[in-house]
Amino acid sequence: MELHNSINRENLTILMTSFYTKAIADEDLGHYFTHELGDDITNEDWIHHIDLLADFWLAKILGEDTYYGNFIGAHVKLPIIKKETFGRWVELFSETADEVYVKDIAEVFKQKGIQFSKEFMNTNKKI
Repeated sequence: MELHNSINRENLTILMTSFYTKAIADEDLGHYFTHELGDDITNEDWIHHIDLLADFWLAKILGEDTYYGNFIGAHVKLPIIKKETFGRWVELFSETADEVYVKDIAEVFKQKGIQFSKEFMNTNKKI
């Protein structure tokens, strides 16, 4: 697959779909997602979630007016997540960003992913 050299909804959907396909299959991460959304990435719940995530990343990376939610608050009902699990999330997310985007753009996603993971991890301890 040719690497993307710009960010748009279409390639964000590719990034999210590819990442969550890996996350669902991952023994450490999978149950967090399949418990809420199921194991079929093509089901209506996953399609809605991936669309919401595209809105989130468009807002966070490009500053578009697409996301108004609270990404941490949306995950309050999840059980406490171990630090190692966040590490695995970052690892898979970073790997997938490298598969979808050219190096400079992938780095932006990787750095934002690390930042969001740290924010989430700090909040997750308090839930």
